[in-house]
Amino acid sequence: MSKVNQVNQDNVGGGVGDRGQGFPVDAWDLMNPMLTESRRSRMLQVVNGRTQHVRLVIQDVHDPHNISACLRSADAFGIQHCHVVTLRQSFRASNVARGVDTWLTVHRHHTVEDCVAALRAEGFKLYAGVPAPTAVPLHKLPVDDKIAVVFGNEHAGIDSAWLPHMDHLFTIPMFGMVESLNISVGAAITMQHLTHRSREVLPTETFHLPESERQGLLNHWICDQLQAWPKMLPRLRADKSKP
Repeated sequence: MSKVNQVNQDNVGGGVGDRGQGFPVDAWDLMNPMLTESRRSRMLQVVNGRTQHVRLVIQDVHDPHNISACLRSADAFGIQHCHVVTLRQSFRASNVARGVDTWLTVHRHHTVEDCVAALRAEGFKLYAGVPAPTAVPLHKLPVDDKIAVVFGNEHAGIDSAWLPHMDHLFTIPMFGMVESLNISVGAAITMQHLTHRSREVLPTETFHLPESERQGLLNHWICDQLQAWPKMLPRLRADKSKP
């Protein structure tokens, strides 16, 4: 397995919902009894808490620790799909990402336009965290539509190619002497706020992943957990078919 399971936009159209493809559709149903009760319950709790309403987008984040911290925060707040745009920087997650390496769907893009097209096709509005005079406070952002929050490079911020596509620019109000936050801190605060507000005001079926995607994730996750599944599943199927 790769350190972070990825969907490459160059090779997979859209990528959305593909996270469970390529794994047997009966993997979870047949193999979940092999997990401990606590592990099985935890995986069900996590997949049922995942959202289709908020996504994280990071562009050219340089520090591997920042990349990993952003991904860990996405997982912590129930965000399944993350988009990584590499214009000038390679995508290098550090070992900090070890706890989320099998749980997230990471979509890779090489241009802003490809990322925007993929998100627009799924009905997402784009919000960017920038220190601009026209930026609105985070707590005033609307959450009615699907949201993709964009964070850029630690030093240069988001690329100017994003600006024509942005629906909102936002900032996190601060009241101390510091003028900015580390990108991973800003991303974590933003994701926590938007997912919390969305959970409060949206219907369950709007906020959470559809059942078909949840089942696909469970099939993928259990195959990651039980890597001998290619040998196990034929035996389990045969046992199930016995009278």
